[in-house]
Amino acid sequence: MSLDTNQGSGGVQDNDFLTKVINDYLHGESAVGRPAAAGLLANQRHFKRQEIIQALTGIQTTYKPDFVAGKSVNINTDEFKSALLNSMASMSNGSMPRSMNQIDGRTIDFVEMIFGAFLRDPNLSDSVKKLLLKLQIPVIKTSLMDSGFFFEMSHPARKMLNAIANLGIGLDNQAGTLYQTIDLIIEQLLRGFDQNMASFATALTSLSRLKNIENKKSDENEATTRQMLLIEHAKQLVLTELQYYTMEIKVPKSVQPLILSHWSTLLFQRYIKFGKESCEWKEGISILKLLISSLKPISSINDWLSLNAIHSHISETVSTSLEDTRQNKEKVFQATTSLNKHYHTLLATSEYAPAAKHDIKIDSEEALQSLQARASEIAPSPNDALEILAGDKLRKLQDCITVNSWFEIHMGENNSVRRLKLAVINHEKAILVFVDRKGIKILEKDAELFSQEIESGESRLIEDRNVFESALHQVISKINK
Repeated sequence: MSLDTNQGSGGVQDNDFLTKVINDYLHGESAVGRPAAAGLLANQRHFKRQEIIQALTGIQTTYKPDFVAGKSVNINTDEFKSALLNSMASMSNGSMPRSMNQIDGRTIDFVEMIFGAFLRDPNLSDSVKKLLLKLQIPVIKTSLMDSGFFFEMSHPARKMLNAIANLGIGLDNQAGTLYQTIDLIIEQLLRGFDQNMASFATALTSLSRLKNIENKKSDENEATTRQMLLIEHAKQLVLTELQYYTMEIKVPKSVQPLILSHWSTLLFQRYIKFGKESCEWKEGISILKLLISSLKPISSINDWLSLNAIHSHISETVSTSLEDTRQNKEKVFQATTSLNKHYHTLLATSEYAPAAKHDIKIDSEEALQSLQARASEIAPSPNDALEILAGDKLRKLQDCITVNSWFEIHMGENNSVRRLKLAVINHEKAILVFVDRKGIKILEKDAELFSQEIESGESRLIEDRNVFESALHQVISKINK
């Protein structure tokens, strides 16, 4: 018989099969065909379920197993049962020694196996495992009081276990406020949970509020982180573009404010608002190249004629473009005025000026084509080549490497791994930016390097899944074999 599961959630979907496997395990062969008298005698030798639940309540706040990373066995069922039997014996007035019946004993064993699966789950941090282990007795009590616990995905006890795992996906230490708050919610449950499932509902409400608070903080911080990264990248990009396109020309001092201040602001704003692949950005670069070409020394009569016919059009285009940037209008006016003065000076002082005045005329369209031809001789920016290389790297990334996914990341030799979320993929540099659970940037990694780490197992994806259903699936699969 096969196990029907939903791979996305890890949930066991076939309830009939689930019921059969659990019942077969709990009852076993010894419960089949047993004589009534034997059953009556057994009842006299066994603690009643209510007595077991009362005894569990008695040790609920005192029996606290602790998860120790690297320890081969963190759940000792025999030790726990011994503590439970001692508690029940102290409550019993009868002289006949008694024990737990098979069903109750195996119910406890079954829950213990589920917790064992929690502790083996690599997707859970050690801190979260410590928290979950504290809920061992409340969950055992729940399984004894409510058989639906094993079958109802919406059961409050199961939802609480899943909520802790989900909330703590990025939790890798016990010193922070988040761990302490979750621990406090669990302690309140341990002190207040008797036999009323409302305790789990109360704890769930507290966890939900905590999650909303944490998500709001992390979302705000992450948004700030993204914006800061975008701004920093935009500044670097604009700077390298300006440096590249002006490296072979000495920009006149009078024109420097126009290019280095006002036009850089225009490019910065267009990148932030529209991106590098936008028409707006490309237009800004085209005008920059045209402007730079127009500032080159006049080396022929044709150059003089072209600039003479087109310089007013260039000035007007630059001025109109800068109007949308909401910069200081007075300074923009001064900058464009300086550009016009430079053109007039350049034309008037050129050695070709006297000859050009008596030579053939050239219309503005022809002049523009001539200047554009000069601008097109400028080789593409190195940023374009880097972007092509970055695209090649990103196409090789594993499918699991997506924004908002959590990873356990290799931090270098002699450093502990960190649980971090992929917040940003810089497509122009093939850089991956990771943040912690608070939304604060922790590190950047080259996409190709991180892909190699994933392949080698140095870093790995953390699956954000339904932790209880996953553990139940493992236990059922093991029993079914």
